Amino acid sequence: MHMIQRGALLAAVLVVAACAGTTQKTDTAKPIDDLSDIPRVPPPGALKDPVNDNLNATLWSQTAAESQALLLQGFNRAAAAVAAGKADPTWNALPRDEQSPLPADAPLAIITDIDETVLDSSPFNADLIQKPIDKALPPAEAKKQFDQRWIDWVAESEALPLPGSAAFLKAAADQGIDIFYITNRKDEEKQDTCNNLLLARFPLPSCEKNVLTRNDAAGRPKEKGSRRKQVGSTHRVVVMLGDNLGDFLNGIYGTRDARASLVDDYASWWGERWIMMPNPMYGSWE
Repeated sequence: MHMIQRGALLAAVLVVAACAGTTQKTDTAKPIDDLSDIPRVPPPGALKDPVNDNLNATLWSQTAAESQALLLQGFNRAAAAVAAGKADPTWNALPRDEQSPLPADAPLAIITDIDETVLDSSPFNADLIQKPIDKALPPAEAKKQFDQRWIDWVAESEALPLPGSAAFLKAAADQGIDIFYITNRKDEEKQDTCNNLLLARFPLPSCEKNVLTRNDAAGRPKEKGSRRKQVGSTHRVVVMLGDNLGDFLNGIYGTRDARASLVDDYASWWGERWIMMPNPMYGSWE
């Protein structure tokens, strides 16, 4: 699969956007006395099946200055977290129930997700938009095709670093902080993933030790808690970065209220010890 460079999707999909776009007429505006009257989710049937509901999200991720600004903001905050964590020996960015007792001189670590956190995999989403999987296929066959296309994309090892990511991780590594990449890419994708990280100039002293992939049978399931605990058994984690709630916490596949409660439980950690990167294209929120 030939890689689509960042931003190259725009010209190709604008035609789709023009054909799919519709305009809505609204009644004359009237005052709203109770903000609870504003629906947070459209009522059933309000959303028609769009040509591709991932189009705007992918375009935004690839072309919006706001996306670039949020990423740079995130890595700037991460650098501040590193400084704070180095100065405070009691600082630990792992969830409270995943922390282990550590000696005062324990080595420091950063835990980061990969896709849409440090590597830009939006070209994969762009390719799916331009060449969609047949919706008439049985779900099992559609998933098989999706998985194979993802494996092919990973094998190309051509995902680009997101703005600010390589500079931040290199600066941290230069300070002697160990970088651990915890990803739900699977074991069979590990070597290609490491090749991509190295080509993108990320610090990676050991593919085997520093990249923790998913393997359900080996006790490394989709939820990342066991892998975070593995890092936390030897290192004091100063900051964690991700684009999905599961990059920070287990138990994320509940109701919207339950997910919101998880966020509230760590309200002071966001932007301090935990850095959430923007990704409107996919995630557990779906």
